[in-house]
Amino acid sequence: MHQTLPNPPEQFVDETRFTHDQQLRATSQYTSRLAARSITMEIETQHDVSPSPSDNGSLTTRNAGISYVNSSHWAAVLDSITELRNHFAQQEEDSAPQVTTQPITSFPKPQLLYNHPIDETSASLIECLPPRSTYEDFWKNPQSVPILWLGLLFSIMCLSTQHQQTFSDKTTKSQIAEIEASVDLYKRKTIECLLLGHYTRGGSYVLETLILYFLVECFHLKDMDMGIWILVGHIVQIALHTGYHRDAKHFPSISPFAGEMRRRVWALIIQLDSSVATQLGLPRLIRESHTDTAEPRNLYDSDFDEHTVDLPESRPESETTPTLYVLAKLRLLSVGAKIADVATALQSHPYAKIIELDQRIDNAQNALPSSLKWNGLASSLNVQSTILVQRIWLEVTQYEFSRSACLTAAMRILDLQWLVDEETQLDGLLYQSRWRVSSAFFNDFHLATSVLCYYLHTLKNEQEMNTESTKGYGLDSVDANKIRQLLRSSYDVWIRQGDISREARKAVCAIRYVLEGSALKLERPVSGNTPSASSGTGVASFPGECAHVCSDQRVPLLDADKVSKTSCRSANFLV
Repeated sequence: MHQTLPNPPEQFVDETRFTHDQQLRATSQYTSRLAARSITMEIETQHDVSPSPSDNGSLTTRNAGISYVNSSHWAAVLDSITELRNHFAQQEEDSAPQVTTQPITSFPKPQLLYNHPIDETSASLIECLPPRSTYEDFWKNPQSVPILWLGLLFSIMCLSTQHQQTFSDKTTKSQIAEIEASVDLYKRKTIECLLLGHYTRGGSYVLETLILYFLVECFHLKDMDMGIWILVGHIVQIALHTGYHRDAKHFPSISPFAGEMRRRVWALIIQLDSSVATQLGLPRLIRESHTDTAEPRNLYDSDFDEHTVDLPESRPESETTPTLYVLAKLRLLSVGAKIADVATALQSHPYAKIIELDQRIDNAQNALPSSLKWNGLASSLNVQSTILVQRIWLEVTQYEFSRSACLTAAMRILDLQWLVDEETQLDGLLYQSRWRVSSAFFNDFHLATSVLCYYLHTLKNEQEMNTESTKGYGLDSVDANKIRQLLRSSYDVWIRQGDISREARKAVCAIRYVLEGSALKLERPVSGNTPSASSGTGVASFPGECAHVCSDQRVPLLDADKVSKTSCRSANFLV
């Protein structure tokens, strides 16, 4: 039958393509006119809510497809600067991916969502497991374990092997190749176990395996991908289907141990949902009104097991258990989610509501356990790098949702960006935990960069119009100069990320654009090198006005003044 179907006439194909292109151009021209009209509106400071650059978010229409981000996303902020919006649109059109016949492993998406062939059986999967003494019980009767238990084991092995990749400076090329092959093998086996176990039905080990698989896909991810959000959607839907959104106390058939483990899993799912949605500028999937699951208790794993009849009370939060950070972040996200909902809501809110939410995030930050509060680098010399990363992350999260102090928050976040970049260098406090600096971190830095770029752009326009409306921002020229200096430091960080991150290249171009018109010029960096420095060839691919940003540049060496500001660096920085 397939052979008898004639090919459509070329004229029909051309007309269809022409009509599609016309629709795209018409939509693009219409959205450009709307954006241009909104950018010229007068800045007002007496509204019920603070004005935002793009209250309706940003909808981008291109040949590659249509994408939307809400008004609180960094891309929507930059979208309010017409020249940058047009430049980025042209850049993405020029670099649109072509249809290829690449093997499945080469796609930068969660491989689980694609037609992954299943040519394995339970026995063949077991043969891929390396023998270990700790698996003695398993090896006595390996056929008795569920296939999804094997998937959980493979995902753990994959994450462990990925962690080995972060120490590639201590391994040979042959060892690196062997590690990469192992990562690919364990990932494929995890996927095959999930598919062979019919993961969409739910059941034991499904959510745990999916969460670890999510971490595998995100381990080296610098720019969040839409496929990851779809994967999170799978996880959320399976969790809802299996009742994780309802607390275990309602169901006597669930043991205290199983109930507490369900609370831990649900807490992680809430964080995945919030983190990925924020990075993509999209609504969260989980609503608080739909769940009553209690937060997990601050307990060590050794405090309870499968035979526990009564779950022990939480340990004091002065005890830093592995669960404490999850609890602290969950509480911040609980308030932050409410703020994000208000920021992206279609209806307006009274300014009193904004002030109330601002106070709530301050209270949540003040209520953080003392062991997880950020008190500066000098007081953290004897702190484990893992705890240090957690402290910085909680500090960034607190400022991220501080809407009533948006500019101050953005400036503080860029201070933390510079610190994180410094301390993830060789011999830095965070060097051993540098793999934890994920796309979620970068998203907050992007938002802060975009806010400050938009402010300088607006400030410049208002000054040229000789108006007084910019006084409503509450910053004088000294603060504006401080913003320029922060953006200059941020520029150096982003330019280093340009080789591996498309979003970093956008930040470089945005900073370059707003600073070109200011008193501070971006002078050519001195030729030099740092342990993590790389050439800026990735940024040099920008066409037009930003093509000259990084051609044949290298990251400058730190000057003595900057080093003196973190003079606490010493031999004991090695973690």
